[in-house]
Amino acid sequence: MINKIFTLLVVLTLLHIPIHSQLLWKISGNGLKKPSYLFGTHHLISIQFLDSVPGLYKSFNECDKVIGEICTSNLDAASIIQDASIMPNGTKIDDLLTIEQYNVVDKELKSTIKMGLKQVAIMNPTLILTIYEAELFKKITGFSDNNQSDSYLQLVAYEKEKTVEGLETVQEQINILYNIGTLKRQAEILYHTIIDKDSLISDIKILNKLYKQGNIEELYRLSHGKGKKHDYTDEELSKILYERNEKWATKISNTISSASCFIAVGAGHLGGNRGLIKLLQKQGYSVKPVVQQQYVNLEK
Repeated sequence: MINKIFTLLVVLTLLHIPIHSQLLWKISGNGLKKPSYLFGTHHLISIQFLDSVPGLYKSFNECDKVIGEICTSNLDAASIIQDASIMPNGTKIDDLLTIEQYNVVDKELKSTIKMGLKQVAIMNPTLILTIYEAELFKKITGFSDNNQSDSYLQLVAYEKEKTVEGLETVQEQINILYNIGTLKRQAEILYHTIIDKDSLISDIKILNKLYKQGNIEELYRLSHGKGKKHDYTDEELSKILYERNEKWATKISNTISSASCFIAVGAGHLGGNRGLIKLLQKQGYSVKPVVQQQYVNLEK
């Protein structure tokens, strides 16, 4: 009878896996002495959301190292980003857009970020788009935190005297994210994203909902777009997502072999057949969602 009750308890626990738990995964096996953990972040989500992820702080405290996409405390980061934000050879946004496109983008930027193209004329189009999307996200969701969850976790790690590392350098990330395609192509993505603003707003709402649900597979599918002009091509997506995932999986494997690590990267990197979870499983690791036991009163 006791065995039957125990079995029922286990089944009920599995059936009631908290949906947030899909964001936090335990990496074990394959010769590891201590487990490591993989957590999918959202760069524009309140740090208070972390409190709702079962087992997150316990897993975080168990680890010796904290690993992010980049090390956010890099003292040279601001200078590197500033240098990368300026287009080379005196290129201006006027050179990349038609007069009609310029007027459309200029009007929308003034409305959303309170700056027109004249104020950001020499700025990389991808960075302009990043600023625009972030401001639009804040308006739609009410997000107002100064700290991102990624940088917050690293800050806590420093306070707890844990080692903090990045899977890539600031320069490497900028080279990938701000140099996808030609400047003309980047300006094209900026323009078509803005004229399809309704679709962007819809995607922001869906992305926010999926993240809070911990639905990493749908987040992965959302990243592939819908075949629109501003969606990334297969080649662009490969550079932004797949190639980075492969490099990260190798680096993660090398690092967790000698230390217990809490790895926090964008949730879009977790799902899919070429996501970090599958890649680490292919290397022989057990990668399973962290669940919080839920006890059930069987006498009722």
